[in-house]
Amino acid sequence: MRVEHIGDATLYLGDCYSLLSTVSSIDVLITDPPYELVSTGGGIGSRRKYLSDIHNFTDSGFDMDILKQFDNWMVFCSIQQLQKLLHYASVRRWMLITWNKPNPTPLVNNNYLPDTEYIVHSFTSGHLYGDYRDRSRYIEYPAQQDNIHPNEKPLAVMYKCVKLASDEQQTVLDPFMGSGTTGVACAELNRKFIGIEIKEKYFDIACERIASAYKQPWKYSRKKTLLSEE
Repeated sequence: MRVEHIGDATLYLGDCYSLLSTVSSIDVLITDPPYELVSTGGGIGSRRKYLSDIHNFTDSGFDMDILKQFDNWMVFCSIQQLQKLLHYASVRRWMLITWNKPNPTPLVNNNYLPDTEYIVHSFTSGHLYGDYRDRSRYIEYPAQQDNIHPNEKPLAVMYKCVKLASDEQQTVLDPFMGSGTTGVACAELNRKFIGIEIKEKYFDIACERIASAYKQPWKYSRKKTLLSEE
């Protein structure tokens, strides 16, 4: 295991399933875990590099039992995971948020366009934050074309998630940190952050990105608003 402390962020290189018991005082879990999806196929789909990257990177999802220890969590998921994740969410208040992409990959394979991703927020009373504009149930923002990580989310999307699920100076945990976008959003929005990543390549990238975010002069003064500034 390796640990890096950067500003208000603590980053762990290791397996989250073994490390979760070592972290405490978490206000919210916000994460984009491994999806359950099918990324193979014939034709143009089989030739797209990012689909190949996803197929090689993900497995059959993640163990949702880790969510039981948190009263406040926000999790991205594929449609294959949605029903099960909503079952975990339904023990308390919950909301389904959709990220709608105006530039989806033009692959249909006799199905709907892949222009929507799902985010489930499960929370107890008093754990919904943000202002009027933040509380919409959908995000409309383009998918990134130059991802560092196969499943990387745009920073603007993570601003909304962090603002909805946490308040300033609260602690956000991302047990599937990837390239650290959640941590960058926390640094820029004055949240504490704990991130766990099992792959050293992405752990090192996350450290660099979060360190860079803490060097910005507007870290505590600029107020990020929901997507309108992007």
